[in-house]
Amino acid sequence: MYHLVYIAFTRDGRRLLMDFLPAPKDAVDAWGTILYNLGLKKEKPEFRRFNYAEKAEYWALVWGLFVMAGTGLMLWAKVTVGTVLARWWLDVATAIHFYEAILATLAIVVWHFYQVFFDPDVYPMNWAWWDGKMSFEHYREEHGLDAETLLEAARGEAEPEAARPEPADGASTVPEPAATEESIDETVGVSK
Repeated sequence: MYHLVYIAFTRDGRRLLMDFLPAPKDAVDAWGTILYNLGLKKEKPEFRRFNYAEKAEYWALVWGLFVMAGTGLMLWAKVTVGTVLARWWLDVATAIHFYEAILATLAIVVWHFYQVFFDPDVYPMNWAWWDGKMSFEHYREEHGLDAETLLEAARGEAEPEAARPEPADGASTVPEPAATEESIDETVGVSK
């Protein structure tokens, strides 16, 4: 419910939903990734805020929610559904509910565990599962087309600190250096 309210009534939520919408570039990126993984292409495709796999996972969750809720309600109210629909509808609902549950479990065990624990790029662990944040460097590598926006945002946060007034006691201060990519990498947690 929180997610629905967030995407319906906040600007950031609407941007999140727009970023999750599939685009023709996703098909090109999927094909490019296959070619890269087969060694037929030298460079991995660059992604925006969400790559094609993250978008597919999000929409699979939405689809799975409706499938599991719809078939689950049918099975929960068997007698009522049985008086309205033929018996075979309940058999179909049982099969769909069962296989959707297996599919969701496999997605968690295989897909998520690889992304969090077994992916060599995040060894020993991708800590984004804990707080939803990753280093700027990792985000830039995974979502290179969105990194420039994040760098500008991080520089915008660092600028007010660089323009500090002198202390009242008359002691001089050395101005802090402007934000660099390296300093931002160490200090900014990028929310995914």
